[in-house]
Amino acid sequence: MQIPPASVLQSWPKPNTVNPETRGNAKLILNIVLYSILFCFMSIRIFTRTYLRKIFGADDIFILLAMIPTTAFFVISIVADTKLYWTLHSYDIPASKIPNGLKMVLVTELIFGLACTLTKLSMLMLVRRMLKSASSLWRRITLLAIAIVATQGTIFCFTVIFQCRPPQNYWKVTIEKDPNCIDDTASLLAAGIINTLTDFIVVLLPIKTVMSVSLPIKQRIPIVLLFAFGFISCFAGIARTYYTYQISQTWDKIWASYPIWVTASLELYIGIICASIPATNPFFSTYLPKFFGGTNFLPSRSALTTPRPYHLGSSTGDNSFGFEEAVKLTKGSGKHVATKSTFSTGESTLLSNSEGPGRGILVTRTVEHVTHRPSQLL
Repeated sequence: MQIPPASVLQSWPKPNTVNPETRGNAKLILNIVLYSILFCFMSIRIFTRTYLRKIFGADDIFILLAMIPTTAFFVISIVADTKLYWTLHSYDIPASKIPNGLKMVLVTELIFGLACTLTKLSMLMLVRRMLKSASSLWRRITLLAIAIVATQGTIFCFTVIFQCRPPQNYWKVTIEKDPNCIDDTASLLAAGIINTLTDFIVVLLPIKTVMSVSLPIKQRIPIVLLFAFGFISCFAGIARTYYTYQISQTWDKIWASYPIWVTASLELYIGIICASIPATNPFFSTYLPKFFGGTNFLPSRSALTTPRPYHLGSSTGDNSFGFEEAVKLTKGSGKHVATKSTFSTGESTLLSNSEGPGRGILVTRTVEHVTHRPSQLL
């Protein structure tokens, strides 16, 4: 860290150790509230996947991995405000706190980038599953997005670790700018822009699939809320990038970095909550069916059927099976071959074969026509 020039130091007031100006506890409260909500969603997600659905996909693995750096980010945010005085002006912070504070900054940059990358990979894995029935173009776009996010996250993490050579030079206080360190503000600004662009890609990709299915207004509301949370996270990323630029315009960097911490918290926590909403839908549909019973997050374009045993009947017989499939069988090569299928409700249908009228075989197979809600596919 470079010490501000003498002219700047002379313009600063004397350190106030009695009642210094402070940013307050807003960020502390924000972190506690959002992390508590996030923890609840993650607990429900794990319960839903392991107990209700008994499936655990790649998106679940990535989101659990993201929780490790996210929890570290939460702890550092609390420690930074309560122990390192990051709510004060730079000139009011004791000099003894600066080296440890810079170490925390380095670690925070690393874990924030890692958490965002893992969260977006989790969402893209979910999108990939949603687009299984889509065209090959959209599936390739999703794979390309996964590759871009993974590459961008890896490069950013390595850049943060080795922005100074050796890395420990980052928390050394020097009079002149260290020639062995890159401009961290410029690198963070570039990373912020790229990160925000990939945020929008992750949110926009599933819109085509979700909005292509006609749903009642009651079912569309949770979907709109899902994407609204996603865009809030994106706009928080834009704000964070803007405030990152503002840091380069002042020497009072700790005071100026406060909005970055706030927007970063919003971006990270809301992003993980947004990624967990589809996976928790079965839980709310099961225990709060009045409000969430009909919600579809991943619309299915086709219905899946579960066959039951064949039922033989007459053309005039009463059909009490509800929804049935009549299958025409013709004789050939020593076996019966199904050549046509029709659906009927209310009565059976007599299908004739090639041997002439009245020689048809009526085979009615009852099927349980189950439209799997997207929550069941999660």
